[in-house]
Amino acid sequence: MEFATGAMGTLIPKLGKLLVDEYNLKDTVKKGIGDLKAELESMQVFLVKVSSVPLDQLDPQVKIWANEVRELSYAIEDSLDSFMTRVTKAKFKNWLKKARNKFTKFKARHEIANDMEEFENQVRKIKERYDRYKINDVVANSATTSVDPRLSALYNKVFDLVGTEEPIDELIKILSEGAETPQKNPKIVSVVGFGGLGKTTLAKALYDRVSKTYKCQGFVPVGQNQSVKKVLSDILFELDKELYKATERLDERKLINQLQEVLAGKRYFIVIDDLWDIQTWELIKCAFVGSHPESKIIITTRDRDVATNAGGIYHMKPLSYDNSKMLFHTRTCGVEGVSQDNQPDEVTNKILKKCGGVPLAIISIASLLVSKVSADWSKVYDAIGFGDEDSQVIQNTRKILSFSYYDLRPYLKTCLLYLGMYREDKFIEKKTLIWRWVSEGFVPGKQGIGSYELGENYYNDLVNKSLIREVNSRSTKGCHVHDMVLDLIHKMSMEVNFVTVQDTEENQISSSPSGQGNRVHRLAFHGAKANYDASIKMGHVRSFNAITCSNVGMPPLSVFKVLRVLVIEDCVFSEGLVLKHLGKLVQLRYLGIVNTSVKLPEDIGVRLKFLEILDVRGGLISELPPSVGELQNLRCLWADQGTRMKGEIGKLTCLEELLLDSADKVPNFFRDVGKLTKLRVLNIGLDRLEHTAAKVLAVSLLNLHKIQVVIINRNEVKVYWDLFNVELLVRVGSLEELRPSSRLRSFGLQSILITKMPSWINALSVPLLSQLMLHVEVVESQDLQILGRLPSLIILCFCSAEKKCVSYTFGSDEFQKLRLLVTNIDITLGERALPMLGTLVYSASAGRKDSLVPWNKSCPLLDDVYCNLDCANSGRTEVKAAKAALRVTLRISSSIYACRTTTGSQLGALMHSSRS
Repeated sequence: MEFATGAMGTLIPKLGKLLVDEYNLKDTVKKGIGDLKAELESMQVFLVKVSSVPLDQLDPQVKIWANEVRELSYAIEDSLDSFMTRVTKAKFKNWLKKARNKFTKFKARHEIANDMEEFENQVRKIKERYDRYKINDVVANSATTSVDPRLSALYNKVFDLVGTEEPIDELIKILSEGAETPQKNPKIVSVVGFGGLGKTTLAKALYDRVSKTYKCQGFVPVGQNQSVKKVLSDILFELDKELYKATERLDERKLINQLQEVLAGKRYFIVIDDLWDIQTWELIKCAFVGSHPESKIIITTRDRDVATNAGGIYHMKPLSYDNSKMLFHTRTCGVEGVSQDNQPDEVTNKILKKCGGVPLAIISIASLLVSKVSADWSKVYDAIGFGDEDSQVIQNTRKILSFSYYDLRPYLKTCLLYLGMYREDKFIEKKTLIWRWVSEGFVPGKQGIGSYELGENYYNDLVNKSLIREVNSRSTKGCHVHDMVLDLIHKMSMEVNFVTVQDTEENQISSSPSGQGNRVHRLAFHGAKANYDASIKMGHVRSFNAITCSNVGMPPLSVFKVLRVLVIEDCVFSEGLVLKHLGKLVQLRYLGIVNTSVKLPEDIGVRLKFLEILDVRGGLISELPPSVGELQNLRCLWADQGTRMKGEIGKLTCLEELLLDSADKVPNFFRDVGKLTKLRVLNIGLDRLEHTAAKVLAVSLLNLHKIQVVIINRNEVKVYWDLFNVELLVRVGSLEELRPSSRLRSFGLQSILITKMPSWINALSVPLLSQLMLHVEVVESQDLQILGRLPSLIILCFCSAEKKCVSYTFGSDEFQKLRLLVTNIDITLGERALPMLGTLVYSASAGRKDSLVPWNKSCPLLDDVYCNLDCANSGRTEVKAAKAALRVTLRISSSIYACRTTTGSQLGALMHSSRS
C-alpha cells in the first residue's frame, strides 16, 4: 500500500525483524526501534484512512503531514536496507577478510543506532504537529461537496446519442432470447465496462425505448458507498411514489417484502445503474424473487466480478471510428456532426486514436478544443493530452474515473499508480509488471501463496475493475492502459510524489509535491529527448526505467544508492558499452536490459547478491557471464534466442521461471534442471538433443512438482511439417511418473518421443491445461477421447511415430475450445465438431481421396489449413489429382510452401490456404 503509506507496508515488518533476528543490537537500540515501530504503526492506520478521501477533499494541512510521513518512511527503510545488506554478507574464509567484515558490521551497527535515534526525533516532531493541528478532525473538508458529474448522462437528448443504435439492438435481442435464469425470476443482463465508456447513456437510451411496454418500470442510480436501504427505497420511489413516502420507517427486510408485493404478477423493466459491489446486489435481488418471468433487469457496473455474479454479461464496446468522429464533430461543430472549418483529418485522427473510442474522452477533448481555432488543435493536443487547463469538463472526466480509483484497496492503488512508469500506448507484459511490483515490495509475502500468484490476483483485480484492458495472444499476456486512465495516474502520482516521468528535456509529467524539492522515488525516461538532470536527487530513486533513450542522456549508475528496479529497454548505446558501476547497486532486485546492446560486467553474480529477476530478452546481449550462475536468490532468468549462458544453473535453486535458448550448450544443464524444484515455468530451446541427454532431461522433469509450463523447443524444427519428421524424434521412454502441479497450463515436448500418453493427462488432474504438444509411439482412440474432455484445451499437437495408426472422427461434444490442431493421424470432423477451430495442420495420403479433406462447414472460424501431402507409393498423376482436389475444395489457389524428395518415389508437399 505504498501509495497510501509510503514504505510503511515493508518498513514495519523489517523493524520487527531487527528485534527478533540476531543482529547483535544493544538493548537501548532495540527499545528505540520498538518505540519507533509502535509509533509508525499508528501513523500507518491514519494514512490508510487519508488514502480513502479524494485529494480535492483533503485539507491542505493533512496533505502536508501525510507527505512528510511518507517521505520519512522511505528514508527509514533506505537506512534499514543499507544496514541489513552490510551485516548479512557472505562469510569469508580468509582471516583478514573476516576481520574486515567484523569491523564493517561493527560500523554498520553504530550507524544504524545513530540513524534510529535521529528518526525517533523526526517522528516525535511529526506527531507533535499532528496533535497541534488536530489533523484527525480535518481529514475531509466538508465544504467541497459537489454534484455527481454522471448525472447529466440521464438527460441526454436523442441527437446527443451517438453509436447507441447497434448495442441497443444487441441488448434487445439478448433480452428477447430464452430466459437463462430459473422460472419466476426476471431476465438479467449486466453491462460491464470501465468508467466513461457510456454504460449509463446506453442503459438510459434502452430504457427510454422499451420500458413503456412494461407494466412497471424504473431507472435507479446506485453509485459508491450507497446503503442498501437507500437503493431499495429508490426502487420503490420509481414504482410507487405513494408507498415510498412511508419508507423511512421500514428496514431492509420490510422494504424487500414491500417491493415483492408491488411487483407480484407484473411485467417490469428496471435498470440498476452503476452497481459497485456483490454484497449490495445480493440483497437487492431478493426483491425480485418470484417475479413475472417476462420481466427484465439491466445492471451497469465497472466491476466484472459484480457482472459475473449477477449474470448475463454484456461487454460494452468502444465506439467505432465513424461514430467517434461523428461524436467529436457534434461536440466541436454542432448538431450536424460535420466539420465546418476543414480541420485536417490528420489532427482529428490523432485525437480520436488517443480517445480510443471512449465517449467520455472524446467529449472531454472536444469540449477543450471547441473554444480553440483549428490551427491550434495540434498544439493543444501535443502539449496537454487530456488537459491541465482549468476546464470543468476535464475535471469532471477525471472525477468520474477517480470513483473507480478510490474504490480500490490501498495496495491496488499502489499497483495501479506504478503503471505511470510505462509509456503511453505501451503494451505492458503481465509477468514483467507483476515481478516489478514484487521487486518494489508492493506484494507482501503470505503463507500458502507465492508472491507471483498473489501479484497475479492483484493484476486480475485491476482487470475486473475495468482499469486496465487485458490483451492476450498465443505468445504473451498483458494489458493496455487507456490514455484517460493514464492521465489520472499521472495526476495522482504528482500529488504524492510516486512516479516522475521525463519525456523531454523540459517536460516532467510528474514531479515532487511542494516541500520535497527534487527528491523522487521512481523515475522514467521516455524517448531520446529525455535528459539527465543533475538537480534530481537520484539517491532516493527505487525504480528507474529508460525506454528508447541514448546513453548520452542517461544518468551514471553511480548516482543511484537504493535502486531496486532497473529497466533499460529499446535503447541505443555506444558499441561495446559496459554497464559500469552496476555492481554497486547492491539493493537491486530486478534488472531488465531488453532489446539493448550492452555488455554485462563479469562479476555481476558476485556483486548483485539480492538480484531476483534478470531479463535480457531481445538477443542483443550475446552471452551471460559465468558468474550469473552464482545468483542464488534469482527467481526469474529470461534470455531468448541470440543470448548464450556460459555458467551452470545448479546453484539457482530459487528459480521459478527459466527462459533460455541453446540450453544444450549450458554445462550440465539436463542434470542440473532437476535441482530447480521451485520451477513453475521451463521454456527452453535446444540446438541439438542427443538420446543420452534426453533421457537425463526426462529424469530431471520428475523432480519439478510445481511446474505449470513446460515448453521444450527444438531449433531444428523450422516449419509445421518438421513436426511430422520421424528422423528428428528422440526417444525418452515414459513420463508416467511425472507429477506436475494441478495448475499445469502448457506442456510441449517438441520432437521428443514418449512411449504413450501419460495417464495424468486428464480433466481431473490438469483442468487448466490449455496447450499440449506430444509425440507418442502409437496414438490410441481413447487418448483423443480423454483429451477432448480437457475443459481448457486451446492448442493441441498430437502426433504418432507409427505410420499405421488410428483413424479418429471428432464429435460435437468434445474439444469445445480448440483453436489449433496439428496431427498426422487420419481424421474426420463430424457434424458441429471443433466449433472454435481456426488453424488445422494435418497429414493426408495422396492415394486416399476419402481422407484428403477432413473438415466441413462445422468449422465456421477455420481460416488456415495446412496439408502435409504424403506422396509415398503414389504416382505423379495421383499427386496432381490430389492437389487439384484440395484447391477445388478450398475454392482458392493454394500455395505449395515446400516440397521434398527422398530416395525412391516418396514426395512430400505442405499445402496452405487462408480462407479469411
